[in-house]
Amino acid sequence: MKKTLLLLIVLAAVGLTNNSNAQSADSLSFIDVDVRKNIAIFELASQFNDQVVARVALYNLLFFSNDQSAVLDSLALMYYNMNRMPSVALVTKENLRLNPDNQVALELGAIALNQLGAKDQSLDNYEKLFLKNNDSRTLYQVAYMQYDLKRYAESGTSIEILLKRTDIDELKMTFMKLDQTQQEVSMRAAATNLKGQVAQANGNIQEAKALFLEAINLAPGFEVAQVNLSKAGK
Repeated sequence: MKKTLLLLIVLAAVGLTNNSNAQSADSLSFIDVDVRKNIAIFELASQFNDQVVARVALYNLLFFSNDQSAVLDSLALMYYNMNRMPSVALVTKENLRLNPDNQVALELGAIALNQLGAKDQSLDNYEKLFLKNNDSRTLYQVAYMQYDLKRYAESGTSIEILLKRTDIDELKMTFMKLDQTQQEVSMRAAATNLKGQVAQANGNIQEAKALFLEAINLAPGFEVAQVNLSKAGK
């Protein structure tokens, strides 16, 4: 997350509008001054890539914020960018306690919980998020997490819903190749490959092979599907 967007979240959190900026220095309260000071510290520390000082400024702003949830969003994003997933999970948990509808917290929490091995909780976040954003990318994550948790019937249902969506021909998914480079394919190809994995897990090998071939036809050179096809033939 870029510094500018983080700052905008902070500004919204503490309620600094154009009207408040127009206040005279004499009319500012101690809290106003302290808020402005911490926003300035946050902005300068972010500019100088001093994450420790920037983070302290966010913690200070939590005391004065009209919307703690927004400041917690910024804090979680900062921890996410630092790859500190335990902190992301804890901050988003507190954020969702304050605001269960917070989509930023639901998504960041889902990512962190998945990386920490709490897959059931991660799926719960993704399912709640999909009910709020109706986003195909979220639905793919739901389907994949269900597959990963061996909930194959649920995953199959999610995939069928996903494959009926027209936007998946335009959306892209990124996969890691064997040589550790990244490869982009359409979400339709990715969902078809995942459907093949579900079929294979259910013991339907011929169906799985056909689906892997279909995924490769949808995205020529799709290495993950090629590897899955090769393994399915053994």
